[in-house]
Amino acid sequence: MNDVLWIRIVNETIPLILLAGIGFFLYRGLRINQSLLSEREELLKRYLLFRGDRQVRLKIYGGDEKVYRDLLKNISSSWKNFKKAYDECLLSLAKNTTRTKGFLQLITLGLLINTARLFVEDAYFFGLDTHFFYTIARELSSYVLVVLSFYLLRNQTETFLTLKGEVVKMDREILFFPNNIDNQEDQEGLFNEFDPLEAKGTEDEKENQNPRE
Repeated sequence: MNDVLWIRIVNETIPLILLAGIGFFLYRGLRINQSLLSEREELLKRYLLFRGDRQVRLKIYGGDEKVYRDLLKNISSSWKNFKKAYDECLLSLAKNTTRTKGFLQLITLGLLINTARLFVEDAYFFGLDTHFFYTIARELSSYVLVVLSFYLLRNQTETFLTLKGEVVKMDREILFFPNNIDNQEDQEGLFNEFDPLEAKGTEDEKENQNPRE
């Protein structure tokens, strides 16, 4: 009697532990992915503010060839810095997704092995025909969570990752001029993140454009 009780306890405990593991790794993976996606969006917003300011400066100071070349060089350099940070963010997303999927696949393999063990146990003690449909019905409930976990992970990342797990190239056309810069202090802080530009001779340029002189 004690042996039968322990067998039942083991049969109920193993699936519970495996399902708890799926829930833990899924929650952690989705949370990290969401953090990376939020970081990507904030990085893009900050760069758009930075890029918009440089476009304005091109229009204002474009008459001076030296300033114009410096601005173009600054925009090119800042784009490389932004692209590197952006790609690193998406690469981290791909790595975390792959790692999370690996944990889920490993736990799913454990569930399959446990299911096979239950069928062998039923066949040995009771005969497979007696408990076959009962075991199937009980085990299917566990695989519902497995399917849901893979679906949620894919649904979160399929827009940013290809079928081969590679990072999707960013659409360059989304870079447009923003008009929501709040204040000068925040503006300068954002600009210094990518490639700070010291616009030397700005005051001289303004004086040269003064029609009274």
